[in-house]
Amino acid sequence: MSKMIERVRADHVGLTSFILLYGTYGTGKSHALLWARQQVIDSRAGAAYFIPTLKKNKGKLSFAAAFVEDLVERGPLITDLKNFHGFIESRILEVKTSQGIDSNDAAIDVLVQSREASDFLKGLMPCQDARQIEAFLNAKTLSDYQAVMLFSRITNLLTNEFSTPAGKKRFRQAVYLFIDELDDLTRQPAKEVLETNDILRHLYDSCPNAFGLVCAISAEQTTLSQSFTDYILTRVTRLVHFDLLDRDTAIAFVNAIFDAPGNRLDVSDPSKLGSFPFDADAVTLVISQLREITPRKVVNTMQEVLEECRLADADPSKRPISTDDLDDMDILESVFGDGTS
Repeated sequence: MSKMIERVRADHVGLTSFILLYGTYGTGKSHALLWARQQVIDSRAGAAYFIPTLKKNKGKLSFAAAFVEDLVERGPLITDLKNFHGFIESRILEVKTSQGIDSNDAAIDVLVQSREASDFLKGLMPCQDARQIEAFLNAKTLSDYQAVMLFSRITNLLTNEFSTPAGKKRFRQAVYLFIDELDDLTRQPAKEVLETNDILRHLYDSCPNAFGLVCAISAEQTTLSQSFTDYILTRVTRLVHFDLLDRDTAIAFVNAIFDAPGNRLDVSDPSKLGSFPFDADAVTLVISQLREITPRKVVNTMQEVLEECRLADADPSKRPISTDDLDDMDILESVFGDGTS
């Protein structure tokens, strides 16, 4: 998935991509979206926005409400626009200096050819702080379509290559919009499903370059047509299936979580890495109790096992917790009851 994300960047392939993650519940799609968003943030080359669900307004799917709640109020959009303001200010100064132009508006007309983009920049530049930028967006008054058009205009400006005598520069190499829980579509009236499909189509079509639309839905490939129209499915550039884990993969997943940054107090002792605070057989025993092995179920189960061990005063500082320890402390009985889950 990392390569798919990178291809969107203007300094790589630079084409717009629509990536759809699908699979049964709990297979790690939400985690993958959050991971990908963090990859973008860490790269410092792209802007990343995350919508946990389009289900807003008393259960109605609404991009406008998500834009306000998840991008403007809770997300980094205002901060990005504030930083973009400084970036554009420098480009305007370069144009004014080189061409002897006095006004910002005249310099903006030189920088961008699109009337809509020019009008947006002319409205943004007088804003001096985050509060004024938010007031300029006036997002709470927008319809779904208007919110899509505003987001698209911002996306195209953030990734636009601005050419001045000082050179060609972009504020960001790509913009990514991550939308989770599109399985809400399966529980909505047909009219709302079509409206949401139109939103996705407009997002994709209105951002032709350096834009990544990454969505997740709990569904199988044979049922995707129940949530998406043909004009959406034909725009999807990559389908990524998330499946159940096999036992060995699940064990490796547990070890990777234990060893994740911030989870280990001491990374210098090899004996306290991997399956520690359990021995390898204990982790294998726990995983073998699961009927359907999904990342979510693995994480939740291991958290329960750890908590039961803590309550039973298990002490891994002396030695890793073994299968015998799990049996003696009745850990599996406490977690699974009948022995399987």
